[in-house]
Amino acid sequence: MNILLTNDDGYFATGIQLLKKKLSRYGTVVIVAPNVENSAKSVAITLGKPIKVEKVEKNVFSCSGTPADCVFFGLTNLNMEFDLVVSGCNNGWNISYDTLFSGTIGAALIGLIGRVKSISFSCEKNFPIVDKYFDVVMDFILNNNLLSTEHVLNVNFPLGDTVRGISIGRLYYRHDDYYFVKKEEGFYAMRNCQTDFSDDKNSDCYQVVNGIVSIVPLNKTYFSSDLYDKLKNKVHVNKK
Repeated sequence: MNILLTNDDGYFATGIQLLKKKLSRYGTVVIVAPNVENSAKSVAITLGKPIKVEKVEKNVFSCSGTPADCVFFGLTNLNMEFDLVVSGCNNGWNISYDTLFSGTIGAALIGLIGRVKSISFSCEKNFPIVDKYFDVVMDFILNNNLLSTEHVLNVNFPLGDTVRGISIGRLYYRHDDYYFVKKEEGFYAMRNCQTDFSDDKNSDCYQVVNGIVSIVPLNKTYFSSDLYDKLKNKVHVNKK
């Protein structure tokens, strides 16, 4: 395969360098990634100002734009047909509501706009477990034909040094408390996150704290056909 690899931590980050090494087993890997850290950019793109792209070395490009810019550029300007977009490996989980903010997820979603199958990978500051089990997880995805241009596979590796299993999960909507702390230079956004997820053992949150690699399919848009049908059936149209 031709694989476009990106992230939101920067082209130099530990996670992306680890995935470059691991993905080379599956094909040619080309990195287009931000030149600085770009966390929490979601699917933001750069408009109205130039983006600088520099070739760092063979098949490695740094970009002054967002993670989404990186994927758009890679898919359209490198004269190469890509079979897969991979984003990560993020240094921090992308679970629950984090998926709304994540530049890692945002970059993978842009892959779907380009009609390319896409995966995002994240761990909670636990790159050794990614190194140890990445091939097992990737083979699980490929052997079960889980890739699609209709969804992103959001993969999160668990805590600890041993994987107990790999499972399809669903987003858990945590009960988080958001607040701001005022300091001399301004306000800092803070939050307390729920930590007990025992009420939903199929959720991404439960899986990653219990030794399970969580694979959650994420829709490529906010639109839901099921909700559309449900609301449409609620509306009574007056016919004359």
